Amino acid sequence: MGEIRLSRRELLQGILLGLMAAGCGGPDAHLPLVVALKQGIPASLLNEFRRRTQARFRLQLLDSRDQLLAYLQQSVQPADAAWWDPGGWFRRRLPVAALSLLGADALDRAIAAGWLAPLPASLLGERWQNLDPRWQAAARRGGQIWGVPWRWGVTAIAYRRDRVREPIRDWADLWRPELAGKLTLPDHPREVIGLTLKKMGRSYNDPLNPEDVELRQELGSLHRQVLTYTSSDYLPILRLADSWVAVGWSQDLYATQANYPELAVVIPASGSAIWWDVWVRPHVEDNAHTESTQTDSGSLLADWLDFVLNPEFAPRLVNLSGIPSVLPLDLAQLAPRLQRRADLQISTWQRSEIWRPLSSAEAESYLNLWDQMRRGLL
Repeated sequence: MGEIRLSRRELLQGILLGLMAAGCGGPDAHLPLVVALKQGIPASLLNEFRRRTQARFRLQLLDSRDQLLAYLQQSVQPADAAWWDPGGWFRRRLPVAALSLLGADALDRAIAAGWLAPLPASLLGERWQNLDPRWQAAARRGGQIWGVPWRWGVTAIAYRRDRVREPIRDWADLWRPELAGKLTLPDHPREVIGLTLKKMGRSYNDPLNPEDVELRQELGSLHRQVLTYTSSDYLPILRLADSWVAVGWSQDLYATQANYPELAVVIPASGSAIWWDVWVRPHVEDNAHTESTQTDSGSLLADWLDFVLNPEFAPRLVNLSGIPSVLPLDLAQLAPRLQRRADLQISTWQRSEIWRPLSSAEAESYLNLWDQMRRGLL
């Protein structure tokens, strides 16, 4: 297994996390640590979990999924010493979490790097058995369970009603001539190539043939529609009307639409790709914790995973966060403003796809085709 290294940007994020995590020490440093996203867990639910279980733990909240991955790497496999840090102060190991949230995009990378430990089925209990088989399969690799899916969303389209005359309903509409130069796409090869496959009536998970003439032609014509590729700045560009149409993630798009009613959000009729967050257990060396800490961590893991898969709490989580749960919900349990949202309809779940893992060769094929597209060679 080859060594996986973070980019310079990710390394710098890890350094910043080292400063942020200074609060993880102190008199409670012996308590198990949970790492999650800010605004990801409503305070009322967190307080109820503490009250019901009497669990004692530390909570480290980060701003983004990139930071979750950087924290995981820096806690399990600190970066090599740099010339400007001969004493190794900046590469000190961060506290290893008993449980961490992770964007599913990073799951295979973290497994390959050895940063995660699998979850024994005995720890997951009956609630895991009741989880939709698609979610169970999504978290399995090589017969082992590597995490517990928690919440999800889909890739979606937002467009300005004041600029786009005909409503956008599906991926094929992105190729309309009047949108040339007015489209932003994610800086993400699998998203863009995948939506092109969907436009062609195929699946996100179809084996990729980089020499497929039809696919290459479709990608080339789509590239000529694009104003820019960005996974982070597409919303400001859309709000300023520099772009008229943006492909992004349902969570971001619906949150923006709440303040910009001129935006329409569309889940493509032919189906979309699912993004999801997963609770994982970071790998811990045998000598890294005392026996009492390991016992506390095991108890916390069991209680926490039971909590996040508890159907009693799922409606409240969705109502407070506006993000779909992996647990099925009756729309009547949701606030009226959410009952009409397309991403919360069962048909969206049924039509959408969870990406299958890619082999190294398949990932390389995606990157090569993506590079050709971005350079206008298709």
